[in-house]
Amino acid sequence: MKRSFYAVARGKNPGVYKTWPECEKQVKGYTNARYKKFENEADALAFIDRYKDIGKKKVLCVVYYIYSVSGVIKNASVERWVAEGVPVVYTDGSCFGNGMAGCKAGYGVFWGDNHPDNLSEPLDRGPPTNNRAELTAVIRALEQAEKRGYKRLVVRTDSNLLIQSMSVWIHSWRRNNWKTASGTDVQVCITFSRISGHVGVYGNEKADELARSGAERYSSHRCDAKTRF
Repeated sequence: MKRSFYAVARGKNPGVYKTWPECEKQVKGYTNARYKKFENEADALAFIDRYKDIGKKKVLCVVYYIYSVSGVIKNASVERWVAEGVPVVYTDGSCFGNGMAGCKAGYGVFWGDNHPDNLSEPLDRGPPTNNRAELTAVIRALEQAEKRGYKRLVVRTDSNLLIQSMSVWIHSWRRNNWKTASGTDVQVCITFSRISGHVGVYGNEKADELARSGAERYSSHRCDAKTRF
């Protein structure tokens, strides 16, 4: 039986889908959706790269702070955001043996099943730490969103560092002209939505898999040891 590949260049979650029902879910009700059926995956990916939304405007991140609602409520919220056309990305970092000699770090970015922008990479700069991997994952996701011209974005992460940064510390940083309590420059300014890690949230689990895969390919020669966080 001949396989088909449904390319969604503009839709709720751009990517390559193997069945029409899956593709239809991503384009139905989406303004100016662009999609096409192909006989091979390479052509489908080329179509996405050609027609994906590219814009010159910077990313405007939509921030949703979620602290104590149930997993069902949170997943329902994501479905609502997707229905409104807001891209949702999951990010995660991983470090095997974090804080110990010989540790390995990597990061993952998950936009959706078969999405061409999904990333699984080893940490390529700085010493390998879990926090550095978490931050790198979010930075890469924001860079991808900017290239696609997204005007709204929801970044979902289970990183406590990012949660504290954007929900608590950010207010004092702003008052202090983007300085920390010790007077040093704040290095990271990221907006995000909080999720609990390893509780069965699909996107988070996929981002974790990508991060672990990236960490497994980590080589110590990639990173210097001049700075650490």
